[in-house]
Amino acid sequence: MPRTNDDPRARRSRATALAAATELLAEGGPGHITHAAVAARAKVGRATVYRHWPDLQALLLDTLTSAAHPVLTLGHGPFRDELVTYLQQQADWFNRPVSASVIATIMERAERDPAVRSLRDEMSGRAGEHLTDALAAAVARGELRSGVEEHTRDLASRILGPLLFLRLMLGAQPDRETVADTVDAALATWQPHT
Repeated sequence: MPRTNDDPRARRSRATALAAATELLAEGGPGHITHAAVAARAKVGRATVYRHWPDLQALLLDTLTSAAHPVLTLGHGPFRDELVTYLQQQADWFNRPVSASVIATIMERAERDPAVRSLRDEMSGRAGEHLTDALAAAVARGELRSGVEEHTRDLASRILGPLLFLRLMLGAQPDRETVADTVDAALATWQPHT
């Protein structure tokens, strides 16, 4: 991982280098991220990039971490509406060129790289915890039936799976209606009986 440094110049050069690495990832995948390529794109010295990331793996891991979409966070409003809004933001991120590179790189590298696997597991674990908490709150408000919290992973896969398939396999860009339909289909089983 990069060394911490409170020097504003070091923080700026690190942010510039990460932005350059993210562009390179979007343009050509992880193979395009090298110390030399990042230094050239960021217009900083190669030694500067090495100072922040002594090894290429640390540079790639930080690039993936910085380019990944924020973890699921929902407020206390109507669960379905907030989930659709959040997932539309997620879909907007999916529609950016860098997202396919980030997702594909994490999926591929997690199979054999413990650090990337840890990143993937941490991201999905935090998102799962937030979703479980939001589901429990929705149950307490009477929006969903009790027990849904025990099916967080299944529910997440029923929502994110189709959106990822549309974007990554079919090249489609999910819109708000698609997102809402996907959420409604996944939540149908858990709607309270009226």
